[in-house]
Amino acid sequence: MHLGFGEIEKVLGFELPSSARSHRAWWANETRGSHSHAQYGWIAAGFEVGGVDFRSEQALFERRPLIRRGVIKEPSGTVIRRAHEFEDFARKVMEKHFGAVLQSRAIATIPKTFDFVSADSSIVGDAKYFTLVRGVNLPLAKFSVIAEHVWLLEKTGADRKFLVFGNDKRVPLQWLKRYGHQVKDVEFHFLSDRGRLETLR
Repeated sequence: MHLGFGEIEKVLGFELPSSARSHRAWWANETRGSHSHAQYGWIAAGFEVGGVDFRSEQALFERRPLIRRGVIKEPSGTVIRRAHEFEDFARKVMEKHFGAVLQSRAIATIPKTFDFVSADSSIVGDAKYFTLVRGVNLPLAKFSVIAEHVWLLEKTGADRKFLVFGNDKRVPLQWLKRYGHQVKDVEFHFLSDRGRLETLR
């Protein structure tokens, strides 16, 4: 569903901040830090921003399939009610997979806080919860995010480097089909809503 910035302002009853008209980061599907507008706005309504066109002043909102159809259940029976909780879900599964405690932190010389880092920094990874645009089209913006994370992971020097995906397996599979030949040693995993971990690469 495409909405013009003016339409969004009518719904809100006030003008969007200037950053919404010039910075893609404002539209990030984040629930931490200064992104309460996303957490209590479109995410709470079961949507995510799939793209923003600043020239035409339009945003694309996509339904989050797992939110629409229900909830994710962990093997333990714990229920994940929102997509942003996927990181915590994935941490438990990846800790079991690698046999190590994984914490969110930065690594020296890398300008990025990774979702999963072992105490000795020998294992480093990140979680991604993506879907295809409108359920069928390639998410090119998300593809660039994956490429950036692969590049950063390869700079860490860790023994095990990985990305773990949730929601829609077609996203990492399509990315690997196009760009997998350029990846050196980053593992790709998919974690299903039932807690089944599958290695894609």
